[in-house]
Amino acid sequence: MEVLQHESTVLLFHAELDQTSAAVPSAFDPTHNTLYSTFLGSRPERLETDAIALITTLQRLYPALRCHIVHLSAASALPLIRAAKSAGLNLTVETCFHYLCLSSEDIPNGRPEFKCCPPVREKCNRELLWAALQEGVIDCVVSDHSPCLVELKRLEEGDIMGAWGGISTLGLGLSLLWTEGRDRGCTLNQIVEWTSTRSAKHAGLDGIKGQLAVGYDADLIVWDPETRWTVTKDSLKFKNKLSPYDGRELQGLVEKTFVRGRLVYSRDHDEGGFAGLSPLGKLL
Repeated sequence: MEVLQHESTVLLFHAELDQTSAAVPSAFDPTHNTLYSTFLGSRPERLETDAIALITTLQRLYPALRCHIVHLSAASALPLIRAAKSAGLNLTVETCFHYLCLSSEDIPNGRPEFKCCPPVREKCNRELLWAALQEGVIDCVVSDHSPCLVELKRLEEGDIMGAWGGISTLGLGLSLLWTEGRDRGCTLNQIVEWTSTRSAKHAGLDGIKGQLAVGYDADLIVWDPETRWTVTKDSLKFKNKLSPYDGRELQGLVEKTFVRGRLVYSRDHDEGGFAGLSPLGKLL
């Protein structure tokens, strides 16, 4: 933080910190590697609150440095974040689709595709994250897309503790937030703000991306907000087709995607692919 304090940059934190050598909670039994409760007990909320307490304390020493908390899962850290922002600290925070759309009570044992770090927590925790997002305490929502080879998830053994930690969500985020958000009174404009406008600002691209305006990149989607559809392995566009959302019914469907005015995806050509629709990269 001392080295970066006067640089035009942002310091990102995976905010989990184990400061003690005390025994883990009794709910944690390392012999029960297929139980989601084993994994959840191994990464308590305290790891996040301790990390964020340290970060915000140090920020007071280096107030010019912009800091960002990635993939917040623990609602117990929200009072620390709220206090830091009220004090004017240069702090932003993100959460992820899976923390807003999944809950630990609904995760079956022996299903490593639900593993991510920090973990998906209880329903009451999820609702507190939603409230903080709508309040503005949490700034944005990201995929935290973490792909891996199928074998790294150790599906055959159901070994949650030993499996790769990460959830793949690319292509599902807008439908997930729309499905969950409508029940909580969220508008499409809010979702665009959380997933596009603020993300562009965070990345320093808010002069060319994140809104529909003259002089900005024509990054557009054609969106059907009413269609209901079910996630299947065939509907996933990433290589290793493994997702905790497999079999889940969602509302809202992307029909077309444009990047800088060029069509890069169309559901009309979804089956079998279409040579004319290819991603158009650009060095930023």
